[in-house]
Amino acid sequence: MSLEQRIASAAAQNKALLQTLSETDHGGPALTQQQHLIADLRMSLADSDRRVDYMAKRRLKEFHDHEKYRDSVLRRFAYKATGRGGRFAERAAKEEKEYFAALQVEQQDQAMNREIRAKLADACRVADELKDLAAKHDAAQQELDKLYEGIFGGETPGMPEEDEKERVVAAARAQYLSAREKAEAEAVAVRLLGEAQRKMRGALASMDEALSASRFDMFSSGAFADVMERNALHRAQNEVMAARMSAMQAQRMSPLVGDMPHVDIEQGHLMSDVFFDNIFTDMAFHEKIKDSEARVAQAARYLDGMAAAAKQRQNEMDGLMRMKETDLQKARAALQKEREKAFEKVSASSA
Repeated sequence: MSLEQRIASAAAQNKALLQTLSETDHGGPALTQQQHLIADLRMSLADSDRRVDYMAKRRLKEFHDHEKYRDSVLRRFAYKATGRGGRFAERAAKEEKEYFAALQVEQQDQAMNREIRAKLADACRVADELKDLAAKHDAAQQELDKLYEGIFGGETPGMPEEDEKERVVAAARAQYLSAREKAEAEAVAVRLLGEAQRKMRGALASMDEALSASRFDMFSSGAFADVMERNALHRAQNEVMAARMSAMQAQRMSPLVGDMPHVDIEQGHLMSDVFFDNIFTDMAFHEKIKDSEARVAQAARYLDGMAAAAKQRQNEMDGLMRMKETDLQKARAALQKEREKAFEKVSASSA
């Protein structure tokens, strides 16, 4: 079979393969970025698992220390007998405070651990989908390469223009893949910052609930208001921590993402909330909650700015990627045209 006949018989297959490549070009770069995200999440999960294990042991130790003073009649009697009854009460309150503080930190770490596991499961699901897309692209590329190798393999004698356009396609594809990978990284960063923004909005809502409960507590001094207040503050702290984690992951995807401000939310103290609860302690704690809310709001505004900047970078990278994609399509079309000319040249010389 002549060169012209081989080319003519492969025309339909060539068109179908080029269409498949065009539709699946983004699979490889997207998979690369997703694998980076999965690796980061697995590292975060390993760190979180270690911290959860550590805090579980610490909470158990604090509970045993708390139990010693809570349930020890002999210890209480010994303190009273030596005239140090007040010292025993202080020590018992201290151990109880340390136990509840350790319990609260453990619960926060467990919530963060669940959050990371959910993110990792979702990232793995997306990666599986992208693997199929990348595999389809690689299979089409291999089939096309095999097809062209059979017709134009290596240097094509008498057709230097075809060889040059092959090199142009290879360079254009490399530039496109580089731009696509950067665009995918910014897209992941934008998505992660969006998750962080949603968490911060949740934190602000929880802070508003805490302030409402605090206002009620100032005038009612009810235990229910204290519980509502603590729960809202605890939720807010968890949501801020989750937002910070997402922002840090976004920073690993795109180094142009800045550091999210560290925010500590006042959680209250058992001694002041229970043993010395009065209008003055309630008012003082209300002011601390207001200060915490202001810090959360400031961090949320900073996060909004980072997200807007990341979205702008994503748009710019998408524009560059589309331009490189157009260059690649043009290079492929020019190569195809050159090969059509090669057919005509072979046909003319054999006429």
